[in-house]
Amino acid sequence: MYSSSSRKAISYKDRKAIASRRVRRIISLLLFFTLYLFFSNFVSTPLKVVSTSMKPLLSPGDRILYSRMLVDRQSRFIQGDESELSRGDLVIISPPYFRENQMIIDKINPVIRFFTFQKIQFSSYSRYSWETSYLIKRVVAIPGDTIRVTGHRASLKVAGEKNFVSEDQLLKGIYRVNINQNPDDWESGYPLDGSTQEYKLGEKEFFVLGDNRGVGSDSSIWGPLPKERIIGKVFFRYWPFSGFSFL
Repeated sequence: MYSSSSRKAISYKDRKAIASRRVRRIISLLLFFTLYLFFSNFVSTPLKVVSTSMKPLLSPGDRILYSRMLVDRQSRFIQGDESELSRGDLVIISPPYFRENQMIIDKINPVIRFFTFQKIQFSSYSRYSWETSYLIKRVVAIPGDTIRVTGHRASLKVAGEKNFVSEDQLLKGIYRVNINQNPDDWESGYPLDGSTQEYKLGEKEFFVLGDNRGVGSDSSIWGPLPKERIIGKVFFRYWPFSGFSFL
């Protein structure tokens, strides 16, 4: 241990240098934390896939990256079309049934996730097990499109066109759909029969579906999704290593 006399022996110049180093360290930590929050919340956010709704492309346990900046015009500091999203894009959404957290909870959650390595975040409500804060879905139709779904397959009439075309024809080779057949006695018109009525999307409305049709919830169940419910666009899968690729 140092005696009081040894502490007093430190010169004013040395004490000033020590204090200066401490200040620089604190500033460096604050700067790092600020950059981390910005980068992880807007530029590149990691996410673990937990459902089978996007098979065959994504499986439970896959790790992906998404970016808010790819869909949020204000966060990109540029002007442009209201829709930066295209048919076929893979997106992270907040489902319509998810109750938004109080503002203070949303503000502190990034800090909590930082110090718990993305494992913990707070909620304003006691939630059901199925009430997830995010889903991974595919944009099938954009504002101005008219869409209908029959047997889990979508047909689109693009704004200005007269005829419907199947999503396979319109979006050739962009993604592969897995169709889950309904039970033999499941008649058309029953709930979750994989069909929807014809619907024209309004301004800032999108129609999103899973690639594994008939698994999980999507626009075929709760209808068009408002633009503000789209959190970010998926652009990369980094795990498993064999699936390392841009999406």
